[in-house]
Amino acid sequence: MTAVISRENLNDLAGYHADASNGLRWPVIAVLPGWLNAWWQSFGQGFEQLVLVAREESRIIGIAPLKTSGGAASFIGDNSVCDYLDFITLPGKEDCFAGALLDYLSAHQVKSLVLETLRPGSVAGHNVVEEAKRRGRSTLCQLIDVSSELELPNTWEDYLATLEGKQRREAERKLRQMGSLAEVRLAVLRDNEAGKDDLSLFFRMMVDSRRDKAMFLTEEMRLFFERVVAAMSLYGMLRLAFLDVGAARVAGILYFEDDARIYLYNSGYIPQYASMDAGLVSKLFCIRQAISEHKQVFDFMKGPEVYKARLGGREIGLSRCAIDFI
Repeated sequence: MTAVISRENLNDLAGYHADASNGLRWPVIAVLPGWLNAWWQSFGQGFEQLVLVAREESRIIGIAPLKTSGGAASFIGDNSVCDYLDFITLPGKEDCFAGALLDYLSAHQVKSLVLETLRPGSVAGHNVVEEAKRRGRSTLCQLIDVSSELELPNTWEDYLATLEGKQRREAERKLRQMGSLAEVRLAVLRDNEAGKDDLSLFFRMMVDSRRDKAMFLTEEMRLFFERVVAAMSLYGMLRLAFLDVGAARVAGILYFEDDARIYLYNSGYIPQYASMDAGLVSKLFCIRQAISEHKQVFDFMKGPEVYKARLGGREIGLSRCAIDFI
C-alpha cells in the first residue's frame, strides 16, 4: 500500500507524541516536539518548515521534521546542539515511509536532502539512503563525528572492574582524593526541582571550566538551553546534577533520562577544583547514580573527548548523508 504524505505544522507534533496508541517510535531526544520547537524558536530564522506526515489510510507511519533553505531540505536542528537526529516512524513501516518521502521531495522540486548527525542503523541513514540508491539517486555518506556510550553493569564494583587497570586505579584515586576534603555527594535535581538559580550556576560552571564552552554559550545559545530545559522538564526527562563537596558545589552535569538510557548533554566545574579533576569525578558519580537506578546505557553523546574512553565509553561513528534529486 502506498503511503500518502501531508504537509503539517511543527506544533501538530505534540499531539502525535502524546498519543501513545499510534505506536510511533521517537528514536532520539532531539526529535521530541519540545526540543524541535526550542530549536526552531532559537535558530529557525531564515528557514522554512517542511514537516511531513506519512499515512497509510488514516494511520501515521512516519514523520519527517524538516526545514528548507535554497532548495535543500534538512532536519529541523543542527549538529552543534542536536547530537543525533532521525525520522519518527512506525516500526515495520520504515521502507514504506522512505519511499513515500522520496516521492514527495522529488515531486516538490527539492534539490537535495542533507541528513546529519546519524547513528548506525538510523532510518535516515539506512532505509531512506538505501531506497535512494535503489532509485539511482546520487548519494554521499561520510563519517563526521563520533559519540561514545557505555553499557552499564549491575553494580558499581562490576563497572570499576571493566576499566583498564590504570584507569581503574586513577578513578579510585581521584574519588579518594576528593573524599578526603569532605563528604562528597551527587545532588540530582529532577524536572521542576531545577530552578533558575540552579541553571545559572550550571552556566557559570560551563563558562568557567573551558574557554571553548565560554565561547559556545552565547546569549542566543543560553536561551536555547533554557527552552530545552523547560521542554524536557515537561517530559519528566530533565536532570541537573551537582557534585557537592561538603557545602561547596564544585561541578555540574546537565543530562536527560529516557527509560533505561542516560544522555549526558553538557557539564562544567569550578576551576578551583580542576587539579582534583572535579569534572571527571562528577561523571563517575553520575555513572554510579545511573547504575543504582538500574539504567542500561550511559550515553556520553557526541564528541571525541579522551575522558569518555577512560571511563569505559565505546566510540560509535556518526554520519552525514546527502541525497541529490537533480
